Amino acid sequence: MMKFKSAVLTMFAALYFAACSDNDDGVIVTRMDENGYQYSPASVSVAVEFLPTMKPSMVRIEVVDGQLNAVDTIELSKDSTSWKGNRFTMDSKDVEYPLLRIVTEFTYDEKSKMEFTQYHRLNSNSRNYNISQNIYMALASSRIEHFVKQENYSFTDAEDTVLEEMSKRFGLNANQIKTYEISSHGLGFSDLLLYVICRHEISDSLFYSDFKKLRDYYAEKNFVDTAMAITAADAWLSTFENVPDEDSLVTVFRSVSRDTAVDLKYMQKDFFSQIYEMKFTTKDFVRIEKKFSKFYGKCFYYDPNGYSGYDAQWRLKNPIEDTLGLCLRNMKSIVSFKGDEYLCENNSNIWKKNVHHDKLLDSYYGSCGSSKNGVAIYARDSLFICECDKSDNCAWNDKYAGKEISRKDSAAFAKYIEAKATAKFGGCYTNGYGDTKKLDNLYVQCINTKWFEVDSLTYSIGHCAKDNEKGKHLGIYYGCRSYADYAAGDSVWAEIPWPVYAGEPCTEKQLRKISKDSLNYFICENSGLKRSDSSVVYKWRKLDSAEANAPVINMDTCENVVPYNYLKKIYDDEYYMCEDGKWHSVDKEKLTAPEKAGDICSWALLNTVKRYDGVYYRCTALNMWFDVDTVTSVSYVYRDSLGSCDTLSNVGLHWNKETSALWSCVKSGSETRWGKVELREREGVSLPDPLDLSRFAGGTRVSTMLYTVDVDGMVYRFTPTTSGTWYLSGIEEPEE
Repeated sequence: MMKFKSAVLTMFAALYFAACSDNDDGVIVTRMDENGYQYSPASVSVAVEFLPTMKPSMVRIEVVDGQLNAVDTIELSKDSTSWKGNRFTMDSKDVEYPLLRIVTEFTYDEKSKMEFTQYHRLNSNSRNYNISQNIYMALASSRIEHFVKQENYSFTDAEDTVLEEMSKRFGLNANQIKTYEISSHGLGFSDLLLYVICRHEISDSLFYSDFKKLRDYYAEKNFVDTAMAITAADAWLSTFENVPDEDSLVTVFRSVSRDTAVDLKYMQKDFFSQIYEMKFTTKDFVRIEKKFSKFYGKCFYYDPNGYSGYDAQWRLKNPIEDTLGLCLRNMKSIVSFKGDEYLCENNSNIWKKNVHHDKLLDSYYGSCGSSKNGVAIYARDSLFICECDKSDNCAWNDKYAGKEISRKDSAAFAKYIEAKATAKFGGCYTNGYGDTKKLDNLYVQCINTKWFEVDSLTYSIGHCAKDNEKGKHLGIYYGCRSYADYAAGDSVWAEIPWPVYAGEPCTEKQLRKISKDSLNYFICENSGLKRSDSSVVYKWRKLDSAEANAPVINMDTCENVVPYNYLKKIYDDEYYMCEDGKWHSVDKEKLTAPEKAGDICSWALLNTVKRYDGVYYRCTALNMWFDVDTVTSVSYVYRDSLGSCDTLSNVGLHWNKETSALWSCVKSGSETRWGKVELREREGVSLPDPLDLSRFAGGTRVSTMLYTVDVDGMVYRFTPTTSGTWYLSGIEEPEE
């Protein structure tokens, strides 16, 4: 509908913009637009409302038709009576169309020039038009051309549309834009915004180049390009400095550029907030997160001064603050750098270099008064003590300045330690009770609001307290208070074994128990001490390398009583023996054959007999193998070769050379086993003389009660008994 209406009005105007004449000589008297307004002849007055520092060199008017094509050009005269020197006028002239394109020219760099164009429609009965030539209308010109030439708007509709858009974007209504006037009482940031966007503070050439880019972009998009806005913000921010204030105690964050003269100097957090898309909502700092900004990662810091009306409390760091750290008006600090000392005192945000020590003490530590009597301060490698006389006249005593404090002066040395620790670590307060710090080659601890020198152990594991009763230092475990059994005290650290540190109990139930940390073995044992109630004190003890052998580690029982004495164990082909209640390593060469073969004598094998290398050994109650005597050995030979007597019947006689005796199964107690047999005669029968017993072996055991044997043709009959004595019962001679 708007475009249709515009087209109709354009056609109507083309027909109606006609000359009205009162004679036939062709002299133009008046011209009227489609609304009946007389616009010609016209006189024009143009006020150039750009920055006061921008001096126009020329203003011209181009009369344009409905399509904004120029049909006439008129150069305006400079009004010498204008007190600002910014007004240009045109006496009454006939103009063919009511549309004017006003072009203002500024020269720079001697041979270069800038031209700013805006449009104006003559639509008033007044002949003396007071037209404001300003940067907003100059920006609007290209978008007006866009609507007229590309979207077939009438000029009036195009201008109304563009001014409505700009009103929303810049916060000014259409009339304020068209009649804009630079205030003689100072400029606000809204007056300077477009100049900042176009980097006027940097140079004329950059400003003009940016303005043309902005004008062309705005013509199509109706907003400012993001990249251009960030570039502009970066450029303006780069002109900011922390400028010393008149009282020299503080700096204020100000833009320092050629536009400082037009009040473009105050920090505008709303501007930077919008461009960098961040919020100045904290009382700390905000970081620039726009990666395309050259200030990416930099921070604005809140530096409150309590009265700033220009948001000066938000600022970037001073260059020196990148080295020394922030100096804000609500803080105080001392920093040493490359041999110099810098003071940041309260209510100042300027690092001051190497101030007099009186100034340093009073500004940083506070004036010396009666309430500080005896207070020691360590500054500039020197000790200063606040001292007051009887009349409360107080001053910082510098008698120790530049001097080394001797331990012999114990009072001064204690103050030196406390003051130096306070200077380095800050005050010692209740909530820091027990804190330990390393001070040069000394160690200090916070106790009862003061720093005291302590030993390295206390430094490493802390102050002995209810909630800090044990600790570890250099691989050694320490305890206090609850560990009195290990010589610890309420405030004295003592070495404790690993199991104690780990909380493992050591009582009669854990006696001989072994525990291990990453390096050592520990044993729970009876300490030989008793408590006041006569109870035994059981304690953990670290084993030396000789004690920590395999049986001990595996908690094999070893006591100086049967059945443990002389008991042996084998671990990894190493032999150990329990003797006198301790496990010892055993030389293999001293072992018996069964032990070398891995057969260990213990009570579980008591009286067990085993044969090794033809020798028989018996396991005794001493947990040792002993080789048996010859007679006993022979009995085991017959057992192993002929069988056990309890499995045999009617066993005859066997001759044994080793014992030169006859052998058979005999009864010993309740057991039947191999043993010697004695042959005896009975009345009426006798054994041959001389007697060769070996010839009586190999006979026949006819029954349990009869054994016969042939010796030289004579058959001897014997009656066996279980006692091992066989009686000759008869002799049969051979028949002739």
